[in-house]
Amino acid sequence: MDFIGEAHSLKRLQLRYAVLYLALLIFSGAMGVGGLHMWNLASAERDRLAFMSAGALEMRGSLYRQIKEVFDHAFLGDVQAQAEFAEYASAIDRQFNLVYARAESERERDVVDALHAAYRGVRQQGEAMLSVSSEEALAGGRSLDAQLERGAFNDFEQRLSEFERVLLQRRRDVDHRLGILQNVVPVLLALPLLLATLIFIVFRRYLRVAVAEPLAAIMDATRNISFGRLQHRVPETGAAELIRLACAINSMAGALQASQEALRVAEKQATLSALVPVVAHNIRNPLASIRATAQVMDAPSLPVDVREGLAGIIATTDRLDRWTYSLLSYLNPLQPKRTEVDAASLFDTVTALARDRLDARRLSLRRIGLGQTCTLDIDLHLVEQALLGLLNNAIDASPADGVIEFRLVHANECATLSVRDFGAGMVGSPVPRGLSPLVSTKVEGSGLGIPFAAKVCDVHGGRLEFMHHDPGTEVVMIMPMEEKNVGQSADG
Repeated sequence: MDFIGEAHSLKRLQLRYAVLYLALLIFSGAMGVGGLHMWNLASAERDRLAFMSAGALEMRGSLYRQIKEVFDHAFLGDVQAQAEFAEYASAIDRQFNLVYARAESERERDVVDALHAAYRGVRQQGEAMLSVSSEEALAGGRSLDAQLERGAFNDFEQRLSEFERVLLQRRRDVDHRLGILQNVVPVLLALPLLLATLIFIVFRRYLRVAVAEPLAAIMDATRNISFGRLQHRVPETGAAELIRLACAINSMAGALQASQEALRVAEKQATLSALVPVVAHNIRNPLASIRATAQVMDAPSLPVDVREGLAGIIATTDRLDRWTYSLLSYLNPLQPKRTEVDAASLFDTVTALARDRLDARRLSLRRIGLGQTCTLDIDLHLVEQALLGLLNNAIDASPADGVIEFRLVHANECATLSVRDFGAGMVGSPVPRGLSPLVSTKVEGSGLGIPFAAKVCDVHGGRLEFMHHDPGTEVVMIMPMEEKNVGQSADG
């Protein structure tokens, strides 16, 4: 699989498949043409050797006929013997010319030359015998027979045998090559089939892993998404085109899920925005009546336990009223009405609102950076309410007789307003979750202080951050700042 690569594109797969297929065709064609060429060469060599061997045998037959004409002239007085001898001589010369033309190696030409020389010796003796009268030839016939049989003709036979041995050796070599070719050709023919099978297996597996399975996963994902299961995701595997398609589907599903969640939140926001004011109105009016009745009933002459009960009723109605007001402020869309506000005055107002709670727990307030003149372009009431909620959280988290820090830092056209307590601290940083209040462990807590502060920062173009100290937690409101006449003086 490495030579293909699972992450490669389908275009590259198509190109590689075409190249391999073309290479296989070329290889198969080369094997076929090469084998056929070798077979043709071997067949041509066998034909050549057979022709030369047949020529040699024909020359031998013609030579026997020439000798017969010599004997016919000597013993029978045949007057046509000399002419027929010449005809056979011409035939033998033509055969030698053909054999010479077919001889290829130096060894073959040497044995043909030796055979030709032996023939010329026999021919010269025959011509000499034919040049005398039949009586003289008859008188020397016994001597001529011995000369031909033991001399020139015997030499011709030896040269012919050597010539045939050379041809036989060449035929054996050709037969050996043909035998090798017969053994190799089936293997060469089977090799393309084996390569084709291998290519089929490899590409089939690749197509399954890189195309078929990813396509099945994509189809399954589209089916799940069409049924509303937008959390379903496509495995981003396979060919490059399918990976891009899977990424696009996953991105689309994520966008749809986010849109669906936003729509759900908007619908919930709209429903609550319409419902909560009605519910709050129906709650706050009875609460106001209950509180007023408890205040009217409270008198110094009442028993202590009754007065404590009335105080509890008043405190409970106040807590319910504060929670209802916070809920209304949190759920309703915030439209900031920006004004220029002095940061020190803002902290003074928040401190004054929380003074009773600070004094009840004997907490001191340390102000850092508030000796400077710093003007903020903010909605005074929203930021004031957000800081008050953070200060109330710090009061609840601080031990009695402790310290709470107010800090102001301005730089790079931003101001940071922070509230720090020295209590046990938080585990992690709370994350506001849209309409959902945070979990509160306080008796009087609504869980809306931090989400409301985050919402106020957001509508002002800022953000809410948390800093963990040892001990305590610092909540920081980072707000855009309009700075005017910033002056440095001693901290208050």
